[in-house]
Amino acid sequence: MLKSHCTLEYHHFGTTKLDTFASGVANGIYTNPTSFPAPIIAQPAFGGLRTAFSTAAAEYATYGATKKTALINAQKALIDGLDLQADYVNTVANGDESLIILAGFVPSITVPQSNIPVEVINSFSVKRTNNIGEIIVEIPAITGHGSINYICVCVEANPLTNPLITNGQLKTEAADGLVRIDVNKSRKKIFTGLTPGVIYYFYVTASNTAGVGPLSALRSLMAA
Repeated sequence: MLKSHCTLEYHHFGTTKLDTFASGVANGIYTNPTSFPAPIIAQPAFGGLRTAFSTAAAEYATYGATKKTALINAQKALIDGLDLQADYVNTVANGDESLIILAGFVPSITVPQSNIPVEVINSFSVKRTNNIGEIIVEIPAITGHGSINYICVCVEANPLTNPLITNGQLKTEAADGLVRIDVNKSRKKIFTGLTPGVIYYFYVTASNTAGVGPLSALRSLMAA
């Protein structure tokens, strides 16, 4: 089974971002001795790498190309130091993402995004248009869960008696009003032909390869 580990995205950081990242790693490792009792690089040595890099970056900004080689060398030394720190954190964390984050690194994703279940959608908008009997529902984008299908349930006159999805299925009761379900991939759902003066109740959810997520809390709006 794959374990989460420190990603090496900092290899591609620009000067300012790399300096900030190294500062975060130093703070994460050296201020948490209980979690990281024996860093592979002593704090003064790592601090020296950071200082040398910051100095080289400042001199390059001031003097230009004549200081480029010094900057490249200092940058390589700092990245090599970060690589050693990452190896140490990987050993200590043993796949624990919370420890990797505590150390200032970014953990790898060990579960395919498409296999991460969709969570409840906490906010979405419902509004009338200028067309008679038309209401638009817009669902916020969901990221980090693979390919998403957005679903909206529209119920006429009364809310669902038991608003629940079980095993990917929405069960309705005899007392529920007319139910319309939009399962198009689009985040914008357009309901037309609604009866003016009637209140409509809306629920949203989404699905990916892991299944259908839970229904949201309802929102209501009178058609006009």
